[in-house]
Amino acid sequence: MAPAYLTTEEVLQRDIPWETYMSAKLITGTHLQLLRRYDKKSDSQKASLLDDDGPAYVQLFTNILCDISKEETVEYVLALIDEMLRANPKRVGLFHQASEDIYHPFLS
Repeated sequence: MAPAYLTTEEVLQRDIPWETYMSAKLITGTHLQLLRRYDKKSDSQKASLLDDDGPAYVQLFTNILCDISKEETVEYVLALIDEMLRANPKRVGLFHQASEDIYHPFLS
């Protein structure tokens, strides 16, 4: 039996319990606000948010990758990053603006 692979679109259809993560103090109230503004929005809305505050979103995504180990959530955040970079590969520069150790979350 071949392994089942999900597409980015399939992963992004999940509903992630961001409020639960805030209650557990795995994300902050500010992070929750950023997620609510970004998550499940149109591509143009996401692009506008990234243009205005891209380093904050990249920092948020990398913090989640470092602090939350639930597989579905990690896959979801990686899918958000994949979607962000596919839409505009030049956004990789946001990772350099957001953190000096940009590779740590991806190597953990």
